[in-house]
Amino acid sequence: DRSRKVSFVGTAQYVSPDLLQNRVDTRASDLWAFGCIVYQMISGLPPFYAATEFLTFQKILKTDYEFPEGFPADAKDLVEKLLIVDYSKRLGANDTGVTYESIRQHPFFADIDWENIWEQTPPTISPNLEEYRIPEHLEPGLGKDQIMRLWEFDLSTSRG
Repeated sequence: DRSRKVSFVGTAQYVSPDLLQNRVDTRASDLWAFGCIVYQMISGLPPFYAATEFLTFQKILKTDYEFPEGFPADAKDLVEKLLIVDYSKRLGANDTGVTYESIRQHPFFADIDWENIWEQTPPTISPNLEEYRIPEHLEPGLGKDQIMRLWEFDLSTSRG
């Protein structure tokens, strides 16, 4: 079944450009998603978001994202090295084995004791949302779900 070969399951905001361009899914696709997750954990929002999945995918293909004010420099460097369209140039893409040494050695993880990580208490993470405040009083309008439902209507019916 051809449709099954070109479909994917997952969060639209984390889909790598490789998958959108019908390339083979590789470990580097996971590195892209990891970059998106790091970005969202720190900022509170995904790096790529738009009103529809199609527009989100367009932003991904153009790597159209910005860092909010206050985004830590080491985290920014890590994300920039993961959100690269050419999957072979992503940090960790050429690592062998399963430990991703190049990622472990990145300054963002400098305080991590990888040998004893399972015994440590996880740090508290609070998103930096200063630049991304949600308005208190939203005006009525169409959200992503409403737009997706409208796309399902066939507006090309003819009257005879």
